[in-house]
Amino acid sequence: MTKSWFNRVDVLPPYAGYPVHRGWYETSDGEEVVAYTITPKRPNGQVLFYLRGGTGRIGDVRLPRLMQFAAKGFHVVAPVYRGNHGGTGKEDFGGADLEDVVSLYDRISRTHQTIHALGFSRGGMMALSLASKRPVTSVTSWAGVTNLEWTYEEQRSMRKMLRRMTGGDPEAVHEAYVERSPLFKDWQAPTLLIHGTDDEQVRLRHATALADKIGSQAELWILPFAHQLPFWEKWKTTDRAMDWMLAIARKND
Repeated sequence: MTKSWFNRVDVLPPYAGYPVHRGWYETSDGEEVVAYTITPKRPNGQVLFYLRGGTGRIGDVRLPRLMQFAAKGFHVVAPVYRGNHGGTGKEDFGGADLEDVVSLYDRISRTHQTIHALGFSRGGMMALSLASKRPVTSVTSWAGVTNLEWTYEEQRSMRKMLRRMTGGDPEAVHEAYVERSPLFKDWQAPTLLIHGTDDEQVRLRHATALADKIGSQAELWILPFAHQLPFWEKWKTTDRAMDWMLAIARKND
């Protein structure tokens, strides 16, 4: 962990022998945001942004998940977004809180050149949107949201929150939904899309539509599962995804 990434660092108890830190940093729009880091025992010199799904405590960062990436040699950085874990501000579901990810990227890019972004569900939207703003080495969207208007259609339980954050429904404030949706953005990074055929929370069309749009820039893995994979399948797929990232980095050397 490089202290220059953060304004303040708390040392936490190690997890499975891996050093764990909680860092506080200021975004370009003046919010104080928290991120967790795990330092690998055998560093491969590359950073992996893990961008969580959900909101608040739903879909929160979990150390066992981060540890799998660290075990492969990645220095893992996982921002929890503004308004969480004592940070200031309020989550904005891919709006103003995208700056939480961009600002942290800008700090880390001063010391590391090879930075991958992997996001799950809501985090997939954040990872792809980061790639549209900064030159990440690779970007992976796992069960990721690519069109927020589709999410509004698919998830009735989220509609009130989305109206509050965007200012209305997709018909009333269409542009606000477009601005947050990676399907309508462009980036250069190699892109891995992982999605389940039976995902009822973020439907498969989010991945297939984006794959159709960006063509050979994308690699699409469709799995016969729902939003969450069984433990061993998730472990195996994560390992494959990390091998894909490392192969991309080798091509850039």
